[in-house]
Amino acid sequence: MKVIALLPVKNEAWVLEHTLACLSSFCDVVMVHDQQSEDRSREIGQRFPKVVWIESAQSQICEQARWQLWDAARQYDGTNLLWCTDADELVSPRLAVRFLDQQQAQLAAGTVIDCLYCHFWNGPARYRTGLGQYTPYWKPVAIVDDRRVNYDRSRALPLHEERVPISPDSPRVRAEGAPVLHLQWLLPNRSQTRQAWYRCREWMQGGQSAATINSFYSITLPSWYVQTAPIPPVWLAGVTLPDTAIDGEPSWQEADILKWFNERGVEFFEPLEIWHIVRLGHEFRRRVGRSPRPDRSYMQPWPVRAQRFSRRVFQAVRRRIVP
Repeated sequence: MKVIALLPVKNEAWVLEHTLACLSSFCDVVMVHDQQSEDRSREIGQRFPKVVWIESAQSQICEQARWQLWDAARQYDGTNLLWCTDADELVSPRLAVRFLDQQQAQLAAGTVIDCLYCHFWNGPARYRTGLGQYTPYWKPVAIVDDRRVNYDRSRALPLHEERVPISPDSPRVRAEGAPVLHLQWLLPNRSQTRQAWYRCREWMQGGQSAATINSFYSITLPSWYVQTAPIPPVWLAGVTLPDTAIDGEPSWQEADILKWFNERGVEFFEPLEIWHIVRLGHEFRRRVGRSPRPDRSYMQPWPVRAQRFSRRVFQAVRRRIVP
């Protein structure tokens, strides 16, 4: 059984060297599907012998890129373990190897592997705890391919789908002691821009109101206080981290948003709750001459919000218990 990593990439030079180093340490093959990167991503990929670089003819969202990676991985013979990851996710190769060695007998065809998914929080030393969307939870990240299960490819814009296709009867194994460390909130400025990019994509796609979109992404808005804990050193065994200074530099998501402003007009996006991002808010005021007025009608009266918060707490607790 080969361990094959499936990795969609677009302009991930800021972290890619660290990601490929981790994956190369416990995978037999690292398949990268590049979405027309314009930075040093290709150059970095060439340094790693296990990397198979696949150029995309067009820039796709990561979910669609994962479909293409899935098909390419099935060109390898045998019942292989497919590790489906993003560039901003790291796992200690020592802990991953230990898990795979210890659980080899349990990894039958069709088995889904769940890892504890943890978020760095505003720096490299701490991760999010407590309750809520960004606290640790069990997330399916890999599967032993039985060559039968597949993604549902019927959606035009398949955002936020599970990265691993799962059938109702799929057996599950938890990778105890091998957490996946998500770097999204390691760079808070870039993270907010990324969430704004998602809002804009869904708004241009149509079919949802601005209030619905804003409500869905409201959990990503900056919080005045969250509970955190120190990253255990063992989680970082064999892991290196990128320089966080890049958080002050423009991202490709920001470039896309500014291009959309030019194409659609900045006022087209006014209902979206994206203007807390300094560069975007400044751009709106420069072009329109006033402050934007996003649609916050999704914010219900306090009793309703308290009830919704209680439901989120219940769901967060449930996610910790049920894979």
